Amino acid sequence: MTSAAQSTNSAATAISGLSAWQRAIAELLSAPGQTFSMYSADYADWPLNQLELVNALDAWGLQRKHPSIRMLARRFDIVQRDQARFTQWRVRFSHLIDCRELPEDLAAPAECLLMPERGLVAIPSDGHRRASQCSGGRLHAAFERFDQAWALSDPGFPAHVLGL
Repeated sequence: MTSAAQSTNSAATAISGLSAWQRAIAELLSAPGQTFSMYSADYADWPLNQLELVNALDAWGLQRKHPSIRMLARRFDIVQRDQARFTQWRVRFSHLIDCRELPEDLAAPAECLLMPERGLVAIPSDGHRRASQCSGGRLHAAFERFDQAWALSDPGFPAHVLGL
């Protein structure tokens, strides 16, 4: 592939700005496939409270055979406080979603939404949301970093809190 073709290809998969990031997340989650993994420090700017997205996850959870989600974060308090629809979905579909917290002293993967054939990975940037869609080797590398962090994480965001 020529460098001009590579530039065109990378430009086609670039995401720039918060609204573009949220649209890309919503688009991927509208038809996620069998399994997916996602990481954000706190999911503060993910569109998890959108009714359309939660409805799509409902349909996904009811129609798929053995679907599963791995959700990793530094903390889930913002999700629980600000993403009420997703939090309720998490309770209803607790059998499909495994949530874990990554301790602060451990290295985190890039913020991402990863599916077996495609993914979205954030690009570090000061004050401006940037990301790129990935597949192939970049997707494989993102999964490796996610899996390493997942292995070192602790259970988090319980669906049900047991009390006395």
